[in-house]
Amino acid sequence: MPYHNKNSLSQNFIKDRDIVQQLIAVSDLSINDTVIEIGPGHGIITTLLCGKVKQVLAIEKDQALAKILTKRIQNITNLQIINQDFLDYQLPANNYKIFANIPFSITAEILNKILLSDNLPQSMFLIMQYETAEKFVGSKFESQSSILFKPFFEIEILGDIDRTSFTLKPQVKIVFVKFTKRETPFIKDADKLNFYNFVIYGFNQWQPTVLDAYKKVLTYTQLMTIKKTLKIGDVPPSQLSFDKWLLFFKTYLKIVNDKSRL
Repeated sequence: MPYHNKNSLSQNFIKDRDIVQQLIAVSDLSINDTVIEIGPGHGIITTLLCGKVKQVLAIEKDQALAKILTKRIQNITNLQIINQDFLDYQLPANNYKIFANIPFSITAEILNKILLSDNLPQSMFLIMQYETAEKFVGSKFESQSSILFKPFFEIEILGDIDRTSFTLKPQVKIVFVKFTKRETPFIKDADKLNFYNFVIYGFNQWQPTVLDAYKKVLTYTQLMTIKKTLKIGDVPPSQLSFDKWLLFFKTYLKIVNDKSRL
């Protein structure tokens, strides 16, 4: 069933409680956790989460759905329904996790918001389209998404979800994805925004090679030195390994002063 509000985003709500219970069972959620659910819709995931964890914060953009959900499950004491666009929501300063069937059409916006937040979740369990999930995992080729998220999360596709489990049957393969926060990230928190800007820039210059993409940022001599010392070949951004991306960025921080950075 789509959102009632004409201006809100359509969403494939999950309707099979048994499937939801199976998904929760393979997650790392426990009785001590605070969990954010993005787009709870009719509350099937919500109610089952409330039976598993300490607190559930359900962020619902659609006012009509938020009111219906509030009436339906008003007796649940460990649930807070927040009628707000998640993209405007202030994420908690304390430890939290995310478990959600997010609107597929704004997956990138939701995950970018989380990535750039001051406090990353301890883990995320997300129902996603397979092609989108593959971009975050980067199993065949790295993507902008995989390079951005891998310094901070270990990412794994846990399995497929039957498309008939949704109220609006998706036309594409749907999977369950786990993001686990790294205890020690490969990029320091202080450098996270610099890294984000650096990677976004490199993937969006439409240049034949990754080094060509930065020719307006680094001098020819700097680029040739990087090519030689880091052994970066004439490859597009997606074919540069994750490890080389990290080395490239850390070299960039050393040779480009603060005022000249992207």
